[in-house]
Amino acid sequence: MNKFGTLLKIEGKLVWKGLDILIFGILMPIILAALFGYVMSKDASSNGASMFEYSFPAVTTIGILATGVMGVPLTIADYRHRGILKRFQVTPISPLQIILAQVVIQLSSALVSFFGVTLVYSILFGYEMRGSWGLFLLAYSLVLAAMYSIGIFIGSVVPDQKSANLWSSIVYFSMLLFSGATIPYEIMPIFIQKIMNLLPLAQGIHLMKQVSIGEPFQDVVLAIIVMGVCIVVGLFGAKKYFKWK
Repeated sequence: MNKFGTLLKIEGKLVWKGLDILIFGILMPIILAALFGYVMSKDASSNGASMFEYSFPAVTTIGILATGVMGVPLTIADYRHRGILKRFQVTPISPLQIILAQVVIQLSSALVSFFGVTLVYSILFGYEMRGSWGLFLLAYSLVLAAMYSIGIFIGSVVPDQKSANLWSSIVYFSMLLFSGATIPYEIMPIFIQKIMNLLPLAQGIHLMKQVSIGEPFQDVVLAIIVMGVCIVVGLFGAKKYFKWK
């Protein structure tokens, strides 16, 4: 525990010295929350729930994407590129401890982002959760675990920093733009929605939306299965194929 605590303290100082985690993990979601709140807060949909209410769960996932799909794998790949992982290989530090330290640090940013977005929606625009906050937090945690598992897998198996940038960017921007996180799912044509449904984050956002508006659950089994598969495949693949160099 002392070894992990020391590792976590050192890694935290290194990561938080950079601006990426602050800009993309915290400020960007909060700014988008303010923008969406201003634009959508009075826009009502035909079923009684507003686009503003639908947008809240989506915006909370942006911090997850930035930290889990970009922050975690790029940091691990950078350590591999600079030979830091190779040095860790001859120490008592295990791959699990290295990855867990990065997850804890990036997770702290995602949680700050979540609280910031929630405060903007609630205080500035009067957002009220129609459903259960407890169930919503469970759904949020499931999505977080799935996205972080994807990021851990990418960071563990890519051979170099260039590959990490490529695959992280592909996953990040595809889900940022086409899962409903930034562009509302409800305004897209039906055939685009069917394509969007193939992305894991889109399923996660569907689940969070249903919980947040308090409507009877529909097709939640598929979303839970998709999130579960991401977690199992991501973590198992990271453990089995982790590259030290």
